[in-house]
Amino acid sequence: MSTQLPTPPLDDLLDAALRHELRWEAPPKLTNRLLHLVPGAVPMATAEISPLPRWRLYVAIALMSLLILVSIPGASYLYQLVWFQWGFAQFIAQLEALPARLLQTFYETMPFARELVSIIALIRDQLHWLLVALVLWIILDNRQPERQLVRQESK
Repeated sequence: MSTQLPTPPLDDLLDAALRHELRWEAPPKLTNRLLHLVPGAVPMATAEISPLPRWRLYVAIALMSLLILVSIPGASYLYQLVWFQWGFAQFIAQLEALPARLLQTFYETMPFARELVSIIALIRDQLHWLLVALVLWIILDNRQPERQLVRQESK
């Protein structure tokens, strides 16, 4: 027979966990720097912790790179296996053919739609040229003040 120990209420457990997590200790270097600002304060004795050797950092980076390089082909193989197993290739082919079928249905439903689409395409082409002209204008307009400054400095 074993006796169960009484468990504290949930609120007390939460309070204890919060107190533990909210406790913050300042780094010793920061504490010493702050103590130097106070006149008459005695600096704390700190133990210098030596940094880790550089070779450990390089080994860790090499291992992570190797792990990534090994996992990429594995992930691509799994992706390819699932892709062809579930038939996504046929689904993508159907999605690629969908706009052409919808446009053909649109043309069959409304006979004047071909002319409307060609007019919209013509307007789109003209708007593209207008956009190119606007971009060139902005570029050339931004270059003009630099030229004027050079001319003024040379005079």
